[in-house]
Amino acid sequence: MDHGRLHHFTQKEGAWCSALWVALSGDNEPSALADKQTRFGDAQFFDQLPQTVQVELVESRA
Repeated sequence: MDHGRLHHFTQKEGAWCSALWVALSGDNEPSALADKQTRFGDAQFFDQLPQTVQVELVESRA
């Protein structure tokens, strides 16, 4: 998760946040936020997600 906020990474700086993050659909911020809301609801932290979603995310990163 992105702890409830979208981070914007440039290719030059790379990902500087160590939180587990997932790609969101959309080609602009409003679309990405809509995808986040649809997929994860109001969760801001990983432990706020249903256990089934937590497992899916961990397995997708393996």
